[in-house]
Amino acid sequence: MSHIKEVELLLDEHKFVQFSANWCPDCQYANRIWNRYNVQEKVKVVEIGNLSKDEQESWRISFQQVTGSRNLPSIYVNGKLWGTESELRNYEDNNQLEEEFKKIGLLK
Repeated sequence: MSHIKEVELLLDEHKFVQFSANWCPDCQYANRIWNRYNVQEKVKVVEIGNLSKDEQESWRISFQQVTGSRNLPSIYVNGKLWGTESELRNYEDNNQLEEEFKKIGLLK
């Protein structure tokens, strides 16, 4: 089953979206970042980890068809791919994460 319409709607309705799975260590890292900055309520997490393998794959294909990315996690801002945990880690390692969150409107 395709989830293309659902993906499009999620990206349209939410400024910040994370495509995620609870079994994914990089997704867990991203979720810890949201919690650390107390912005978890602003990020719509699309959790596929509890779905069947076939359904997880269907969601990943749908995200890839709409956005070009099937990575976990994929983080979107204003419907566009912002990055993955790699970008979070790079900003964090360079002490620029808070500044970036302010730039994209996640923090004031």
